[in-house]
This record gives sequence, C-alpha cells and structure tokens, in this order.
Amino acid sequence: MESVLVNQDRASALQAAVTRNGSETDALLRAAALERAGGGAPIDQPRDELARQIGEAAYKVTDAQVAAVREATGSDKAAFEIIMSACIGAGLARWGAAVRAIEEARDAAP
Repeated sequence: MESVLVNQDRASALQAAVTRNGSETDALLRAAALERAGGGAPIDQPRDELARQIGEAAYKVTDAQVAAVREATGSDKAAFEIIMSACIGAGLARWGAAVRAIEEARDAAP
C-alpha cells in the first residue's frame, strides 16, 4: 500500500508539471485537455474531439484531428503540448482505475 501512495505522489507531481506555465499553450488549456482525456468536461473544439479520442482510444486518432488542433493552436509545438497533456490525462485516469481495482480486490480478499 505504501508504494501506491508514493506513486500517487508521483502522479500528482506529473499532473502539476503538465499544468505549469512557461509553455507555448496556456496552462489552463493543458489542464483542461488532461482532464478531458480522463473523462472530464468538454473543452473548446477541435481540442475537445482530439482529447476525448485520446482518452477513449488513442489508436483511433486521425491525421485530420491532429491537423485541426495544429491549425487552431498555430504551431506544431502547441499542438504537441495539447496532445501530450491529453495522453498524460488518459494514462493517469487508467492508472487511477487500476489502483482502485487493486484496493477493492484487497478489501474483498479474506
């Protein structure tokens, strides 16, 4: 259980790093993409469609979705930041679900 807590601290640190200022995109936009990919509230298009798709099934992301975000953000770097934020959000959501499943299994064990 201790390792789960340590890893939770690392997950929180990763989430905080994604949303720090100093990048090409706004920190709030990166945070929103991170949350959206994890099942959070919708954000502005075309970022919403891409972040949602990354969260549901990243392998189904299309070139057109990426191109639309690249055009909306104005640069490859900004589009990359949105995509990486969404990927991290999706990963953290899956990790959180796995931790909850492990905890439930431990609670159910005799």
